[in-house]
Order: sequence, then C-alpha cells, then structure tokens
Amino acid sequence: MNSQESQDPSKSKRASLQLEVVLGFLGFFSFLAVVQAIINVFQPEPKVWPALLALVLVIAFVAVLRSWRKQR
Repeated sequence: MNSQESQDPSKSKRASLQLEVVLGFLGFFSFLAVVQAIINVFQPEPKVWPALLALVLVIAFVAVLRSWRKQR
C-alpha cells in the first residue's frame, strides 16, 4: 500500500457509509423479525424459525454495530 492510498480520506468515509447502510438494513429487518417472533409466541402453535431468524439478525446487527463503532 502506498502513502496515497493510506491518506485517502474518501476510502474511510465510504467504508463508514457502507457500514451505516448495512446497519440500517439490519436494524430494520431485526426489528421486524423480533416483532414477528413476539407475535408468533402468542399463536396457538408457535414455530421456532421466527425466533431463530430474529436471533441471527440481532447478532449480525450487534456485530456490525461494534465494527462501526470501532471504525469511528
């Protein structure tokens, strides 16, 4: 890596914006999945997959959030 690439502020800004976009998508879909999992609990025959989907999305959201905070 040469000195021009390491001093390019647009790369870090672009990476930060990309993480923010991923955070937005994951946050939105995590919220929807958690709401669906809660609604599913009150069904006569609840399924397991909504809770597992919510768990995976929330873990992914937290992982990206920690990465984004570390980058800032």
